[in-house]
Amino acid sequence: MTTTSTTTAGQSTGGQAATALNNDIKGAKSAIERGDWLDAGLQITNVAMDVINIAGDPLGACASAGFGWIINHIKFLKEPFDKLLGDANSIINSAQGWVRAGDQLIGSAQKYREAVRSQTCNWQGSAGDAYRRAAATQAEGLDALAEVSKGVGKAIDGAGKLLAEVRKAVLDFINQCVQKVIQIIIEALAKAWLSFGASIAEGIARSVAQAVQTAQKILSKVQKFVSSLQKIMQTVQKIVALAKAVKQLLATIGGKANTSPSATTTQAPTVNTNTLTSAAGSNYTNPNGVTNNANYGQGAVPGYGGYQPLPGSTTNAANYGQGAVPGYGGYQQPSGTPTGQPTYGQSAGNPNYGGYQQLPGGVQRQPGTYTPSTLPGHTSEVKLPTGSTGTPNWGPSGPPPTAGAPASLVDRARWIGAAVEVLINHGVDPAKINPEQIAQIVDRTSGGNPHAVNLQDPNAANGFPPKGICQLPDPVFDQHKIPGYDDIWKPVDNMLAGVRYFLAEWGSLLDALQGAFGQQGPAVITQH
Repeated sequence: MTTTSTTTAGQSTGGQAATALNNDIKGAKSAIERGDWLDAGLQITNVAMDVINIAGDPLGACASAGFGWIINHIKFLKEPFDKLLGDANSIINSAQGWVRAGDQLIGSAQKYREAVRSQTCNWQGSAGDAYRRAAATQAEGLDALAEVSKGVGKAIDGAGKLLAEVRKAVLDFINQCVQKVIQIIIEALAKAWLSFGASIAEGIARSVAQAVQTAQKILSKVQKFVSSLQKIMQTVQKIVALAKAVKQLLATIGGKANTSPSATTTQAPTVNTNTLTSAAGSNYTNPNGVTNNANYGQGAVPGYGGYQPLPGSTTNAANYGQGAVPGYGGYQQPSGTPTGQPTYGQSAGNPNYGGYQQLPGGVQRQPGTYTPSTLPGHTSEVKLPTGSTGTPNWGPSGPPPTAGAPASLVDRARWIGAAVEVLINHGVDPAKINPEQIAQIVDRTSGGNPHAVNLQDPNAANGFPPKGICQLPDPVFDQHKIPGYDDIWKPVDNMLAGVRYFLAEWGSLLDALQGAFGQQGPAVITQH
């Protein structure tokens, strides 16, 4: 019989997540390089960047022709030209610096791969394999960050070239207008002796009208320039948000690698899997990043994030009679008919499958839980709030598919990365999306359990208990969900609606953390 370690599963999923994020970042960078952000009518040519530095007076030709007095009537043309003044060298150096940093990161990733390959070639056993997989994910993450750096460099370079293009166009518009104004003034002066000076007044009016027409052309060009900059900034913000997701994923993988068993140069001894097979599904990952050294059935406490050490000297006699542990998004569904009740060596009460057991001493309390009275996943046996009788009112979406369990940090990072991309693609401001803050919200609401339900919440009495990974009542989920992501029990779907709700209600995820989740105890998410 072959088993797959929890660390291996987590690092495999982490590697896939890193690859997916890398591909998303490459796609955004390619969009910048193709010029998808340019407004219609704008293009980037080989205009010299030096035009950005020109600080002269484009109306000076009027004074050179002897008509300096007309400048006062058309001087408004000079303002947009002055506003577009910049430092070409700073733009070029900044863009090149970002690109060089990207090249260096690519080189570092390659050296890291080569070092791992050469230094661990003799490592054998599950620990060595786990280390190599974690290293591969780290290298993939470095590649992704390299693409981020290059993407930002390309964005700066493109924006600088567009600035040069627009400023050159503005200068050309002004020069053409000045030539026409000079011609108008010459004609007016030539007729002045016949019109007793009236032609000069007419010439001034015609000059101003010509300048106004030119100003309208300049305004249109500048508006398209500003619109293009806003688009490229949105793309850069998307890249930065994806980079934060990569950073969070690498931190998670790094933490797991640091807590993995030390690799040896000899084959690891054969593991007796007779008691492990019924204890956990092979797709489970360790949610708290700590190596699980549980000795099932022999007095040791399993190292899962929601299961706290027993107080005193109580012996843990885990009864895993219900088969594989239920779960979601990589968790195995219980097969067959459950035959037993998990006791975990506890003399009173049952384990809280929301991942939020009361710690010894009662010093902590986590939101978003419900407590099965016997087997997880059997909704008819879920304990009702004190004083309630009968079947729980689960609301429109019904009960959870299973009781679930807290997802690993790797799974959470993968879900958050997917949610960030969907949110940005559906118009949410990337500047308001912080993957780390989403992770904190998930941790404080459901503890990372996509199937968590809080029957003790005030909304539960009305038939709308908070559900899912962000603990949303059905009406709140329905109001803020994204079309096509309609399942409240799916972590990404729930997370999308949750982020949109928090932004709509509090304006920012940080304010939501400080407001809805700053207090002790469960966070109350009200329905509207």
